[in-house]
Amino acid sequence: MTDSFFPEIPPPSYTDDDDLTPFDVAGWMGPGWHEMPVSVGTPVELGRSDSTVILVDGFRCFSEGFLLRLNIRINEVGLQARQRVFAYLNRAHGRGHMDQQFQPDGLRWGIQYSDGRMVSTQSESPWAGTGEIETLAGEGPVIEGTDRPQVFMDSWARDFWIWPTPPQGELLIGVEWAERGIAETVTRFDAEPLREGSRLVRPLWPR
Repeated sequence: MTDSFFPEIPPPSYTDDDDLTPFDVAGWMGPGWHEMPVSVGTPVELGRSDSTVILVDGFRCFSEGFLLRLNIRINEVGLQARQRVFAYLNRAHGRGHMDQQFQPDGLRWGIQYSDGRMVSTQSESPWAGTGEIETLAGEGPVIEGTDRPQVFMDSWARDFWIWPTPPQGELLIGVEWAERGIAETVTRFDAEPLREGSRLVRPLWPR
């Protein structure tokens, strides 16, 4: 038998993409392309109970918004007990309408700007809308997860994109996790350091 089972595969033809325009996304979808972020703040406790502490590990500012790192520490020492909590967070992390596995007494959190605009993890995601992708989020604000959760020992953490950069005044972050004994708790931040961080952002490579 001389014929092969498999046909010859011609080498792929690559086009020269050196002159393609930089990859850009709508501002609400994530951090700007090729931007050097500016870090602002230190870890701040947002809520606590005997079993759980919710932290924000500072902010990383970009030209149109900022990344918030949510860090949840739990007091369970048993491996399976920790895994049950982390498995729930991996499924829901507070998301309501867009995740049918949300628990009514589970984690929920949100943000409010000084002009009254607010968003929480029970708000509909812009991805549920129809129309031009650039305008799906309206004027915001938006909460979008940007990476996979990270788990280590007693800690679960994930980065969330918050868009747009807040206006002057107070930025409020509210959390609640009834199942873990955390009543609704609101923490107040001055938005000016975030605004200044956004102004200081520079491109990694000027266009």
